[in-house]
Amino acid sequence: MKKVNILDTGKRTLFALAIIGLSAYFGFTPLFELIDGGIAAAVIGASFSVTFVIILTMYLLNKQTEIQQESKKSEKVFEEKVSIYKSILSHTREMLKDGKLSREEIIALSFSAIELQMVGADQTISAFNSVFDKANTIYHSDDNEEVVINEQQKMEIYKALSLFSQKCRMDLGINVTVLNQEIFNDTIAELNSAVRGKNDLSKYKFKNKEYGKGQLVLAVIKDYAKENKPTYDELVQKFSKIRSGPSNIILPVSEVKDKFENSKSSKKRYFMEQKDIITLSDQEIMVSNQWGVENIGNFIEHCKKYEIKIEKS
Repeated sequence: MKKVNILDTGKRTLFALAIIGLSAYFGFTPLFELIDGGIAAAVIGASFSVTFVIILTMYLLNKQTEIQQESKKSEKVFEEKVSIYKSILSHTREMLKDGKLSREEIIALSFSAIELQMVGADQTISAFNSVFDKANTIYHSDDNEEVVINEQQKMEIYKALSLFSQKCRMDLGINVTVLNQEIFNDTIAELNSAVRGKNDLSKYKFKNKEYGKGQLVLAVIKDYAKENKPTYDELVQKFSKIRSGPSNIILPVSEVKDKFENSKSSKKRYFMEQKDIITLSDQEIMVSNQWGVENIGNFIEHCKKYEIKIEKS
């Protein structure tokens, strides 16, 4: 959008008035010479002065009205931009908070991209498209309705968001240049530290053996399957409603292998070695290995419902 520059407008106004004055001078000079003074000359001079003042006043009033209208429009657009930019950052924050990407969140990002095109500058739109593209690529890397975002992917999105916020700053006129590279690098380093957090090497004890987070889940489900001989549907019913857990905690071997053939990232999401495959009464299954600090506690709480005793070492 074209922004109002008061200084440039003032210069144009003065230039226009100078043109009017010169035109009047050269136009009225022959008339004054013809009259050669007297009352007639005084009347013409007064008439000219009044006419010039009227023209000048009308011109200045029109320009003032134009500047005020443009200023109000710019102020409204500025407020709208701030609102949209804050909304986008708030939405992506919530998206990253639970460590997952859902179809609804991708659709919401799509509408943010469309809304941004209404008031955003080209560079700002381009910067957000980079964020959207990364999120969309992550979501379509897996066939699940909800896709877990790993730490590296989070950092890629955070970095793209940081670049987007810089373009927002420039678009809003807060600063005309991008953030100093040293400051930007320091910010990314701090973000990286915050995202990764402390290395959690906690161990958990189940039936007198110690396990890490993913291996604990595998051991519990193996033991439950051995003791209770459930069908696939029964096992899914027992372990499918865990808050913040993977979308599919267990899946048939054939389905996981099919995912692996179509998406190389799927191999990392399940325990796929032969020794980790669990044989049920109706089929073989694999267990998700997508467990961390944010969801292992929920799994342990869920196990308490079935009196499965797990202790932290």
